[in-house]
Amino acid sequence: MWVGVVIYADAQSALWMRAGETIFGLLLTGWAVQRAATMIIRA
Repeated sequence: MWVGVVIYADAQSALWMRAGETIFGLLLTGWAVQRAATMIIRA
């Protein structure tokens, strides 16, 4: 299983946009880890 999360943080973008993208990326990563753990436990 492959999980990829790409966070695009442009240097020109506002600080709140970069913070939002970082938080969104972390949430996606946490969700992916949780899904992977669930799949492994059920296997």
